[in-house]
Formats: sequence, structure tokens, C-alpha cells
Amino acid sequence: MAAFDLDGTLLNSQNAMSDGNGEALHWLAARGVVVVAATARPYESAMRHFAPRGLVAAAVVCAGADVRDTRGTVIRQSPLPGEFVEFVAALSDRADWTATLATAEMTFRREPTTPEWAATPRPGLRFVESFSGMALPGILTALLQPPADDPHIAELLAWEGRVGFHQAFSFDGTELITATAPGADKGHGLAALCAALGIDPADAVAFGDSGVDLPMFGVAGLAVAMANGDEAVRAAAGMVAGHNDDDGVAAAVRKIWG
Repeated sequence: MAAFDLDGTLLNSQNAMSDGNGEALHWLAARGVVVVAATARPYESAMRHFAPRGLVAAAVVCAGADVRDTRGTVIRQSPLPGEFVEFVAALSDRADWTATLATAEMTFRREPTTPEWAATPRPGLRFVESFSGMALPGILTALLQPPADDPHIAELLAWEGRVGFHQAFSFDGTELITATAPGADKGHGLAALCAALGIDPADAVAFGDSGVDLPMFGVAGLAVAMANGDEAVRAAAGMVAGHNDDDGVAAAVRKIWG
């Protein structure tokens, strides 16, 4: 099994999977290796990068809160506590944060200003000006983009323990705070996927670049950090691959499995 974080790892800074990385994943699949999208993104957003290339991938998405096999069959889903969803929706409106709340089927995103893409609706993605008055059942993850010194962050982190928080980065380097239900992280997700598929986690390789990937590093037999990754992530890895803009994944795949 090979589990790949997307932003900052498998995808480059243009939010694209390079031809080199795509070919490397096909090469792995042809050798019987299960390819896994392991990302804070929701399922549909993650699969958009695999399907056009004819790649079939299992999923540890929503930062581990949504685990699916290669057919898209749900293995495990762990919704956030309803009271936290109500809190974070209200906080995002009050603090005017960019915030993304994702269920298994739909992603709701609010931004301080209406984005250009809102004029052309995308399947599974809905822009909202405010979360106020919305029913938001079954939210699996919250992706939040507060300014670094925003005082409202302290209100958010007061939920530590009742909710799991992890650091992540978007494709353009924007720092995110990811919130999931306790025990729903990429590590637990990868372990659940391995158990469902009958794969020993020691035979899994995990690729990542940020704090949200560290739980996965603790489960996989080999952890691979990107050269552009955080210092703590690189220190926790058994191998450091090249930069995500230089087909670092492809080179590492050939080295490990070649």
C-alpha cells in the first residue's frame, strides 16, 4: 500500500498531479500496490485528481474521518460532534474566516469575499456567504484558515481534547487548521483501511509534508517526507523525498519499489 497526502506532496504548487507522478502511480498499481489518497480534502475533491488519469485509489480523506476502499465503499466515517459544528460555524461567521465544512456528499465553503468560482457551481461544492441558519448534520471535517494572530483562534483551541486539531497546508502553501472527531486522523484511517483490505500496516508507505500526516507516519512501515515539508515532519520520516514541484513522489516511488 502507498498512501499519498495531496497538497504539498502528490500535487504541485499549481494544484495539479504532474505527468511524472501520475505515471509513477500507474507503475505502482500495475505491480499490485494499493494507491491511497490520504488528505484533508473531502472525497470528491480528492478523487478529481485520480479519475481523469484512469487511476483507481482508496481513500483516507477528510483528514482520516472518511475511509473508503477502491470502489468508494465506506469503511468508516467519524462525524464531528454536533455542538462543535454549531460553534465553529458561528465562529467562522463572527471572525470572518475562510472555512470549509464537509460531509460525505457535500462541501460547504464560506469566504470573506465571494470567489470567482461561485458563479459556476461545482458538483459537491457549495459556496455560502454565511453558515447562519444552516442545518449541518454529518460534518466530517472542518478546514479553517484564520489569520496567524487572530485572537479567535484561542476560542477554537479551547475545544482541544473534545475535537482533534491538526496542521495542514493547501496547495499554495496557505496554512490550515483541520478539525476532526477525536480518534479520527490519518493514522487511524490508514490502520482501518489496512485492516479492511487485509494488509499489514508494516507493508504500507506513507508520504506527507505537514502535521496532519504525522499520525499516518506512526502507522506505516515507512514514512516519506517531502523536501518542502515541515522540519518536524522530515525529522519523523524514514526517508526524505524531493520537492513536490520536482516530481519528488515519482523519484521516491522508483527508489522504494524499483
